[in-house]
Amino acid sequence: MLAGLVLLVAGCATSVPWRVPYDITPPHLALPASNTGTTTALPVLRLARVSAAHWLKADTYQYHLLYQEPQRLLAYRDARWIGTPPQMIASRLQHQLEDSGQWRAVLAGQSRGTATWLLQVRLTDFVVNFSGPEAGKALVAGTATLVNTADYQVAAQHSFRFTETLPRASAQGGAVAMAGASERFVTAVSGWAAQVAGTGKSALRP
Repeated sequence: MLAGLVLLVAGCATSVPWRVPYDITPPHLALPASNTGTTTALPVLRLARVSAAHWLKADTYQYHLLYQEPQRLLAYRDARWIGTPPQMIASRLQHQLEDSGQWRAVLAGQSRGTATWLLQVRLTDFVVNFSGPEAGKALVAGTATLVNTADYQVAAQHSFRFTETLPRASAQGGAVAMAGASERFVTAVSGWAAQVAGTGKSALRP
């Protein structure tokens, strides 16, 4: 039984040797939103550096075997991400905000320029969860906070959580699912920030 367990774990912890690190960039990039006949209503937004828990500050490709040891965080021996999860999410979110066409400008990190709004994102989960030897889901979760830079008061805060079913139980399948979950995450955060800024809403939401 022990030998079988070792083989099962090894099966999930290995994959076809990779030549390049995995990325969460979707297979095709969405075209920028068209602003024909419209005027950008929202002022300048600054996207702060995306923060994350300590265990997410590495390019390690991490996963859980929920059907065996749900609390134990494992990592592939022969696969990794192209960057840390917060770095990858920050890049995707920056592009999403710019491509939405809803802001006068979108500044990154410490870039020069004055912004009316500051968007802070903290990533709390970025992991592949295997529910069985042949099934699993990618999970991306985090909290977004929109701050008015005039007085640095929090205008609103919201938590986001998205999962995507793996097309196959492998590192490559997990990367495909993670790209989908990440896309839904950044799209939701982008839309939420624009809605809050557009309505001048001031509230904290769980």
